[in-house]
Amino acid sequence: MKRCSVVGLIDSNDQVSLVDNDSIVISVELPENQSKTRYGVGAFIKRAKQHLVSPNLYASELLNLSALIYAADTRISRDDYSQDGWTREFDIYFPVNEVGIWQSLKGKIEELLSFITGDFWRLHFREREAKHHLEVIEGSDTAIPVKAVSLLSGGLDSFIGAIDLLSTNIDTLFVGHYAKDGTQNYQNRVEHALKGHYPEYFKGYVKGCLIFDKSVFKSGNQEINSENSQRSRSFMFLSMAAYLASSMGESCKLIVPENGFIALNVPLDPLRLGANSTKTVHPNFMCKMGEIFDYLGLNIELINPYRHMTKGEMMADCKNQSLLTKHAHETLSCASQSKMRWDQGGFKASRLGGSGGNGNCGYCYPCLIRKASFQKALIADNTEYVAIPDFNTAKIKVGKNGSVYAESKDILSVQYAGFRLKKGLIKPNIEIHKSGTLQGVYYEWADIADMYARGLSEVYGLVKDITVTKSN
Repeated sequence: MKRCSVVGLIDSNDQVSLVDNDSIVISVELPENQSKTRYGVGAFIKRAKQHLVSPNLYASELLNLSALIYAADTRISRDDYSQDGWTREFDIYFPVNEVGIWQSLKGKIEELLSFITGDFWRLHFREREAKHHLEVIEGSDTAIPVKAVSLLSGGLDSFIGAIDLLSTNIDTLFVGHYAKDGTQNYQNRVEHALKGHYPEYFKGYVKGCLIFDKSVFKSGNQEINSENSQRSRSFMFLSMAAYLASSMGESCKLIVPENGFIALNVPLDPLRLGANSTKTVHPNFMCKMGEIFDYLGLNIELINPYRHMTKGEMMADCKNQSLLTKHAHETLSCASQSKMRWDQGGFKASRLGGSGGNGNCGYCYPCLIRKASFQKALIADNTEYVAIPDFNTAKIKVGKNGSVYAESKDILSVQYAGFRLKKGLIKPNIEIHKSGTLQGVYYEWADIADMYARGLSEVYGLVKDITVTKSN
């Protein structure tokens, strides 16, 4: 295990004293002209400019901080540089115009980052010299304030959220983040569908692609492997959205459309505890992120309107069923859309009934929840699942001596948890606390417990009769 220091530099000549001189060093330049920042930050700001009414300094700095955190999270391999195969240690050196307000947030941000990533974080704030102060970009004279900014990832939940907003005649600006993995293809499809159906209220879609390549290792270390778990992505994604929402010159809603069941993400079995249970839209994360927005005075109301709904209920209650039915199959829910790429047209894809390649796999946990939601909403699922399109014909296997194949792992876990719920061996009001504290939303516990029970029953109904056979 080795610590990593992520240093935000004012320019290429900037020098920063480190607490741990033996640490791996990542360097990211954060010039005073933020639109010149590399790695996709500046490109996002340039795309956003036409929509900015009155840009906010603290939102600009928060975007920079999220970039440093995302660089740390994606560039340092957990396998190679963690204590236990997962937990890494980071020092973030962050230049700001005024240290005071950020220093007051230090503990809250460190706690939030540890919660969503499972790593240890230490933030070190330092003040920029006046001549190098971060400049707030000028807003556009033609920008018109919107009432809502909503995440639009290319996924099914965010597509439903967009339909519901636009169907109620709310002027909405959308934000997307993509990587070089084909995600943008799904974003382009839902954008085309929404823009064509709601041209009056669809006010724009600002997309960003933040990628930190090996050039962040200024003094060697190019051999260090990257990390693909990306648990800090939600912090960065919300910071991008806050950059837009805070610039409206008036109070703005920031909508995070995510079904409550996957947002809570209670472990299905003892093997899915801790690091294996993602918390990227967990109520605790949302609560703490909202507190950070409030403390910075961003004038943002952070909301997940679906936090008490299952994915199937989101589909069934969508305000434009015809539009949803027509385009739902064009969205992405998969946890790893490239998992069958290596086997395109090969034995495994053929055995499972899929085509191989990129897309929704059909067997990971998010894909199971997706399939169950179509079943719950009584909507035909025309999604192309590249691994398992049909559970009735797929030859799903479990390995020898109790080991499992990826294709059967989540199916077996849902069968285990769903059976225990059905037999009264699970108490929802207790289970909901296993993925993280709900202290900040204690008044919602009953609603969350009811939603959890409905959500687990929903996905269990999909898989309870699936046969998994032992491999030879």
